[in-house]
Amino acid sequence: MKPDQDNEKSRPAMIPRHSTVSSSSKKVKVSPKVVDVMPNEVLHEEDDDSITKPRPRPTRPGMSSRATSFAQSAKRVSMGARSYSSFSLYANFAGENLDDSDDEGHHHPRRHRTPNKINEEEKLDEEVVTDDVDTGKAGPTASVGKAMFMFLKAFIGSGVLFLPKAFQNGGLALSIVLMVIIACICLLAFLRLVQTQQQIGGSYGDMGGILYSQAVRFTVLFFIVISQIGFVASYFIFVSGNLYNVANVLSSCRNHIEEKYYIWFPLIVLIPLALIRHIARLSMCAIVADILILFGLVVIIYFTSDQLYNVGVGPNVIAVNSVNFGMMIGTATFSFEGIGLLIPIVEAMEKPKKFPLVTIVGMLIVTVVYVLIGTLSYLAYGDKIQAAVIYNFPPESRLNVAVELLYSAAIILTMPFMLFPALKIIENGLFYKFKSGRNSIAVKMSKNFYRIVISVVCAALAFGIGAENLDKFVSLVGSVACVPLCFIFPGMFHFKVAKKTWDKAIDCCLMIWGVGIMIYTLYVTINSFVHPAAAEAAAPYCPA
Repeated sequence: MKPDQDNEKSRPAMIPRHSTVSSSSKKVKVSPKVVDVMPNEVLHEEDDDSITKPRPRPTRPGMSSRATSFAQSAKRVSMGARSYSSFSLYANFAGENLDDSDDEGHHHPRRHRTPNKINEEEKLDEEVVTDDVDTGKAGPTASVGKAMFMFLKAFIGSGVLFLPKAFQNGGLALSIVLMVIIACICLLAFLRLVQTQQQIGGSYGDMGGILYSQAVRFTVLFFIVISQIGFVASYFIFVSGNLYNVANVLSSCRNHIEEKYYIWFPLIVLIPLALIRHIARLSMCAIVADILILFGLVVIIYFTSDQLYNVGVGPNVIAVNSVNFGMMIGTATFSFEGIGLLIPIVEAMEKPKKFPLVTIVGMLIVTVVYVLIGTLSYLAYGDKIQAAVIYNFPPESRLNVAVELLYSAAIILTMPFMLFPALKIIENGLFYKFKSGRNSIAVKMSKNFYRIVISVVCAALAFGIGAENLDKFVSLVGSVACVPLCFIFPGMFHFKVAKKTWDKAIDCCLMIWGVGIMIYTLYVTINSFVHPAAAEAAAPYCPA
C-alpha cells in the first residue's frame, strides 16, 4: 500500500452532532476537512457496536459558531467516559479523556485541539453515516449504588488525616461549623458544575473553552495540574514521616538517616508505576489502596477513642481560634476537593438525573466522617496534635507500626492515580505535535523521561517544604489550587447558562466567596510560613 493511502486510512474521522444516521447503511462518508477527534477504527464495520448514540443536548441561543462546534466535539468526547470501572475515573479526570495511545490496541478518542482545527470544524458540511449506531453496547451502566461507592472513594482518602490539625487551627466549635458550611457550598458548586456540563457537554476544561475562551480552558487545566502535583507532594511528606518513625522503632533507634531524606524513598515505587500508560492496569493497586485506607480510618477512630477513654480530653482544646482559622478553611477545601471526578461519575451513571441524590447523600456521609475524625482526634490530643494524626499514636505499638506501614503503602499506591491527570495534561501539551510513541521509540523514551522528571519534581517540592510545614503546605494547596476548582469556575460556568436572575445572583455569590477565601486563606497561610507559631512537638521516640 502506498504511503498516501496509509495516511488516508489512518486518518481519524469525526461525527458531527447534526449528522443523520441510517441503520441500513454500510458506508461511511467523511469530509476531507474532518479534524482528528475520533479514531477511524470506530467507523469500521466490525466495530459498529462500539458506537453509542449520543444523548441530545439542548441548543443554547446566542452561542457562537465556533463555540457550537467546540461544544459538539466536546459532547462526543464525554460519551467515551460513559462506561468504565471506578478505578478508571482518573482516566477521565474532569471529563478529559486521558488514556494513552502509545501501546498497540489503544487509541485516543480525543486529540489535542488547536484553534485552527476548531475553525476547520466550522466548515464541516457533509454528513457522516454509520450503521447500527442505535445498537451500540457501550454506555452508562453505573447504578445509584455504584455511583455512591465511586463518590465516597473519590472524597474519603488521605485528606482526612490532615483535618485534626485543621481543627486545632480553627478551634473545635468553629471548625465544625466551617466544615458544615464549606460542605454545603461545595455541594452547591458541584451540582452547578454538573448542571452546566449536562447542558453543554464536554470536560471541565472544555466548558471554559465553550463558554468563554481557550485561555479559560487552559486556566482550568493549569489549576488541575497544580492541585494534583500539590496532593502528590503532600503525600511524599506524609509518607516520609511514617517511614522515619517505623525505621526508628524497628531499628531500636539505630537509624541514622534524617527524616527529610525519606521523602525520596517513595520514588522507588512511584516512578515505575508512573511509566504505566494505561491506568486500568493499576486496578489492583487501587483496590489494595482502598482497603488499606479503610483499615487506617478504622484504626484512627480506635486509637483516638482509646486515648479519650483512658486519658481524657487533651490539653488546651479551644472552641474558636480567631488567628489561624483561615488555614482550617484551606485544609477543609483540600479535603473536599474531588470535583475532578464528578463528571466521570455522572457520565457513567445509567440514570444521570439521580446524580443530585448521590451528591447530597454522599456529601452528608463524607462530612460526618470528616467531622467525626477531626473532633475525636483534636479532643484526644489537644494542642499536641500533629500535622497528620497518626504521628500522635504510640510509636512503640505494633498496631501503630503496622498502620504506618500499611497507610504509607496505601498512599504510595494512590500517588500514580493522583499524578496521572497532571502527567497526561502536560504531556498532551508537550507532545501533541509528535506522533504516538507506539511507532516511535524516541517519542516513547521522551515521554518516559518526562514522567520521571515530573515525579522527581514532586519529591523535590516536598523536600523543599519539609515535614515541619506539612499542615501549612496542605492549606496552601487548598487555598491556591482547590478553591478555584471548587468554587470559582463552577460559578463562572453556570452563570453563562443560567436564565433566571436569582440563579445568576447565586453564581456571583459563589464566585465572590471563592475569590474572597482564596485571598484570605492565602494570606494567612503565607503569614504562617513567614511567622510560624510555636507548636507542641510530639516527644521523639528516639532521644537526641
